[in-house]
Amino acid sequence: MAHGIATSIGAMAIVCACHASAAATDVPTDGEMREAHAVLLGLAQDGAEPERAKSADIYYSIVDNPNAPRLVTRLEVSGAPCRARTISSLQFPGKWATLTLGLIDLGRVTSVTAYGSVDDMIAETDPVSIDAPEAEQVVLTGEGLFCSSRLSLEGVGASSEEDCPDRLDLPMMDPEQKSRARRALSIIAGFCKAPAFQKK
Repeated sequence: MAHGIATSIGAMAIVCACHASAAATDVPTDGEMREAHAVLLGLAQDGAEPERAKSADIYYSIVDNPNAPRLVTRLEVSGAPCRARTISSLQFPGKWATLTLGLIDLGRVTSVTAYGSVDDMIAETDPVSIDAPEAEQVVLTGEGLFCSSRLSLEGVGASSEEDCPDRLDLPMMDPEQKSRARRALSIIAGFCKAPAFQKK
């Protein structure tokens, strides 16, 4: 019961915030939509800025160790702005790359829950209001929220596998993460009209 109450209160708070800002910004720009997707996919970590192309943002992993794998991810918003495609390449030096093709749909978020710590999130205990100052982790769930297909390019033994997890974790550990997360949640609630944020 506490879980449901906290979720409902938090969702309503985000919806109210969205309506309050609607007058200032009716439709998010393409760049704002890409940033929202990037935040939810964990691409915009530590304030990482992408290489911006006309129709896509490209994120590169920061590698200090020359033997560490390199990760490059291309993110582009589809014709429906609440959906985005990703193409990621992970490669260890001197080895074949693994490609991952992904599709995220922000309109599929059916529940949102905030927690005051990573431990509470893992244990799924003591949820807090999503707009509470102590909220440090947000869990978004929804069937088919993010689907990906992974393809290994390792010679004749190439193989592929598909995965459609129904959960995305959104950290809000510091002021910058909180700001990015709240912008993303506002877009999901106000523009994408995700079921989790609609009034019951």
